[in-house]
Amino acid sequence: MTRACQFRAGRMLGYPWIRRGCIRRCRSPLPFGVPASYPIRPARSSASLRRGVMPHPGFFVHRLPVGPVIPDRDALLLEFCAGRRVLHIGCADSPLTEERLDDGSILHARLLKTASAVLGADIDAEGIELLRNRLGGEYTVMNVADPADRSVAAAFKPDVVLAGDVIEHVRDAASFLRGIADLMREVGNGAELILSTPNGLAVKGIVNTMRGWESIHPDHVYVFTPASLARLVSDCGLQPSRWLFYHVFGPGKRVRERIMRAVFRAAAKLRPAFSEGLVLVCKAPSF
Repeated sequence: MTRACQFRAGRMLGYPWIRRGCIRRCRSPLPFGVPASYPIRPARSSASLRRGVMPHPGFFVHRLPVGPVIPDRDALLLEFCAGRRVLHIGCADSPLTEERLDDGSILHARLLKTASAVLGADIDAEGIELLRNRLGGEYTVMNVADPADRSVAAAFKPDVVLAGDVIEHVRDAASFLRGIADLMREVGNGAELILSTPNGLAVKGIVNTMRGWESIHPDHVYVFTPASLARLVSDCGLQPSRWLFYHVFGPGKRVRERIMRAVFRAAAKLRPAFSEGLVLVCKAPSF
């Protein structure tokens, strides 16, 4: 269990009892472990609090991760999978699978050409049948949270489990991740999980908020930040090991669109966590 000052979260002038706790350098354990990605530092002095200095990472405040920002999400995911055995969870793109196949934008088609072996998995049986008929390859209809559905995936013995922009669609994200952790533990070959999802801290969302609207896929039920994603992954028995970030840009033919694209890129260069999407690489469970 991570040990740190449990009062560190509230070091604001409005909470003097919490500030006194920090001055005493309380070493009580936190009620839950803090992901290693967000190191805890000693509390600031009361003088710095009076100056209004932002607190160090602690109970409520987490230092943002850094990492490379890639302009093309699919290219980034394909680079991770090149020459490896890949279990592609969420290989269909329901309800747009046929449309994506027609315009050539579906990730699974490119993955089949890049990886050494691919097993596509999805809960959408119709989408799986479309992919099988149009692209060929190996597929399984699978709910990874159900142990009875994982036998085909376990026998495949993947080097990489790819879940590209899937978790935000899953109603029970914790069961989804625990199922992946159990599968990776069963395979036992040191497989990695490549998990990508839209970023709740994206500067694009801030700009949209200022304009009075929200842009989100109607099937999304979660929006993750780096801290919340790392926490959920850790709680489900996986080990976060590396962060990367990506953008998703359209054609951008209008002048305004090109200007906004330049603004988003500049913001991500300043802070990678302003990027539109997150990629978290997770190691197999060690237990």
